[in-house]
Amino acid sequence: MTGANGYVGRHVVASLVSRGQNVVVATRSKMSRDDGVEIFDGDVLIPNLNIFEETGRPDILIHLAWEDGFVHASPKHLDNLPAHVIFLKNMLAGGLRHVVGAGTSHEIGFHVGPITEHTPTFPQNAYGIAKNHLRLVQELLCREHCAVSQWVRCFYIVGDDINNNSIFKKLLLAEAEGRAEFPLNSGELLYDFVDVAELGEMIADVAGQDQIAGTINCCSGEPVTLKTMVLRFIEKNNLKIKPIWGAFPMRTYDSRAIWGDATKIRAIQAVKG
Repeated sequence: MTGANGYVGRHVVASLVSRGQNVVVATRSKMSRDDGVEIFDGDVLIPNLNIFEETGRPDILIHLAWEDGFVHASPKHLDNLPAHVIFLKNMLAGGLRHVVGAGTSHEIGFHVGPITEHTPTFPQNAYGIAKNHLRLVQELLCREHCAVSQWVRCFYIVGDDINNNSIFKKLLLAEAEGRAEFPLNSGELLYDFVDVAELGEMIADVAGQDQIAGTINCCSGEPVTLKTMVLRFIEKNNLKIKPIWGAFPMRTYDSRAIWGDATKIRAIQAVKG
């Protein structure tokens, strides 16, 4: 598994370990672990024809590694994309037969309504463009190598907020700084919010089976306004800060109402249960 030390990855590892899975993680940050997880000490994004052998010939690759996921315009998205493609090519050429890649609702672009696995993609920022490209490459390479391809499309992730870069982390920091007010957009956007710990369970559920494949929305399936979530967060955390609605315009690439069709993830969870 790559990206094991990331915001989402930590929760996926915890879920896999709790299920008794033999987990090998690839991480560029040096650290010791006490959870029985094996560490591959190397950078998987450095081209290596023998990477499959050197990572222990894994049965399944969960590929979560990604830089600047919270910075949608970062040049690293497109700059690093070729390295991700080469990594997948070398893993599959070596013998890998099951890939779980991590996607984002930003692959879709401007859209109103539910997203299914068949919703056309028109990404509007570098993050969405790079992820959408990698999704298509993964699907192509897996077909060529007769491997299972699963693409877990993540939506608006919340929870463990101090470790993300969301509005909710910014609210916590603003409160800690003693600020009385917090400027926001109108708050009327409808999003699909999913707790990061639950998302970790979902990704582990997806990887634990191979009957349901393709693009799988890891989501709640329920649209909720940003305003509702912010007010709930302030109340839950007993924050004194006051949101100022309408202080900022909405970003041009943000959909006004977007949520995931949870049919496939619920089917996977039903079989598990």
